[in-house]
Amino acid sequence: MKPTVEIVLSPLLLPLTNLKGKTVVIIDILRATSTICAALDNGANSITPVISVEEALSYQSGPYLVAGERNGEKAEGFDFGNSPLEYSPEVITGKDVVLTTTNGTKCIHAAKDAEEILIGSFFNLSTVVQHLVSSNQSVVLFCAGWKDQVNLEDTLYAGYIAKALSDSHEWESDPVEIALDLVENAEDDPTEYLTRASHAKRFNRLGNNIDLGVCMQFDAHPVLVKYQNNTLVSA
Repeated sequence: MKPTVEIVLSPLLLPLTNLKGKTVVIIDILRATSTICAALDNGANSITPVISVEEALSYQSGPYLVAGERNGEKAEGFDFGNSPLEYSPEVITGKDVVLTTTNGTKCIHAAKDAEEILIGSFFNLSTVVQHLVSSNQSVVLFCAGWKDQVNLEDTLYAGYIAKALSDSHEWESDPVEIALDLVENAEDDPTEYLTRASHAKRFNRLGNNIDLGVCMQFDAHPVLVKYQNNTLVSA
């Protein structure tokens, strides 16, 4: 029997899924998981994900850079926001970062019962697939969505992963079939397809016309990111 693939389309659906003994891939394409991959590939030592702004700010007296956003904008008093472009090697190499975001960092904590927690983005798509195939574990693709609602970009990425696992894994899952249909619809130009996403429209309202295209760069940061001992590190 092959290992299975499941997709959780919203954090509200996570309690319906058994995570024990499985690998969970956290997906928050716009932008937490993309930023995490970029920062670690560009030389950050570690990223500690926390749930609240208040908890993040409590690290300011220590040797940490404090980063993150609320509602798509950098939180007041933070060193960085949540755009991958902010985390260049010149400013991030050798640093430890504390990160809080509207959606993604909460999901990391919510998946604590999993055997293994990985971070997934288009930046490290092939690296994640290679690890999932070689580890031969059942997989839960956990979409952060937006404030507990399903979103296009995370579901689309989950579809790309599921498609890549079609030979090594199996499923009987409507969410997987939905995600695969998105891939079929978007495959000619996934970035253009996601311009219809609510998050892309939110970026436009905030004057951010670049991060969507940035976060859709396939395999630009081919790093395997694991959550270990309450921190995210490059494996």
